[in-house]
Amino acid sequence: MKITEDKLSAAIRSGRFDRVYLLYGKEPFLTKMYADRIIKKAAGDDPLDFNLVKIEGNPDIETFTDHIDGLPVFADMKVVAVNDPKPDEMDKVTLERIIEIIADVPETTILIFYTTGTELSDKKANSKKFIAAAEKHGTVCVLDEMQPSKITELAVKKAAKGGIVMSFEDAMYLTERVNGSMVSVSEETAKLMSYAGSGGTITRETINSLVPKQLDAGIYELATAINSGKRAEAYRITDELFLEQYDSTVIMSALSGAYLDLYRGKLAKSEGISPDRAAEEFGYGKRGWVLNKMMTASAKLSKAYLRETVNILSEADLKLKSTPVDKKTIIEEAVTRLFIAREEIN
Repeated sequence: MKITEDKLSAAIRSGRFDRVYLLYGKEPFLTKMYADRIIKKAAGDDPLDFNLVKIEGNPDIETFTDHIDGLPVFADMKVVAVNDPKPDEMDKVTLERIIEIIADVPETTILIFYTTGTELSDKKANSKKFIAAAEKHGTVCVLDEMQPSKITELAVKKAAKGGIVMSFEDAMYLTERVNGSMVSVSEETAKLMSYAGSGGTITRETINSLVPKQLDAGIYELATAINSGKRAEAYRITDELFLEQYDSTVIMSALSGAYLDLYRGKLAKSEGISPDRAAEEFGYGKRGWVLNKMMTASAKLSKAYLRETVNILSEADLKLKSTPVDKKTIIEEAVTRLFIAREEIN
């Protein structure tokens, strides 16, 4: 069966285990976290080697069968965890054997498949069969991007668990600074905790000092500065982007994407379309929070202005790719034109 993240979490807390689990999706932090939680709950903090078998990639069938069928030692259960299975790289015979094993896992074994560095797609034949077998004989949970507010809550709780104070507002700032990546938020929170020390506080100043800003976060700050009429700040951010040695075409692509997000957010808002529906129609998947944020950010911007920004940035992108003019100069000219358009059109 296929279940939601909330139901998976509740089942693990209760100790109600299925024989087979398949955890995959776009958020590797979550897939590993839930795989680890199942292992800890089922096998304990320090299981014997016999009772916890970890396999990377596609397993050798004969050895895999032995692990699955082997009885636990001095315990009720044993766990076999396979990280990053690649069914699309399996030949027909191997895939059939894996599916047979999934269908007949003994009651004393929990089999977990989870992905952290590979993707499964039900549009590919082997992956589709693999997912279907896990869903028929066990539990499947697709773990995609988590909402920024939820990631922020986890960061605050992680800091508190280590005896360190981090406000929700500063944790949200951290989340946005790393572009909503759960892995990055977790890693950067750990780094900030080490710096603050037990009993300390993680401040906005500490975050600015220790956490490098990802490109998308810098680009949205640049767009915000332009749309707020803050010229000095916009040129300062542009300088920072070049100091970080981002490629000029990458900067232009990201800036164009930011304004396209704003334009889509404006259109969705004006048509009364919900963020989730707009995200689906515009191909954002489950990242409805992006358009929700853009709906708010574009509230005071006119459609005419946002249309013109798309034209300005398209022309600048073409110039970047077709003329020998200094790349930074082209981007600064584009920023200047965006300011002029804001004053004349918005």
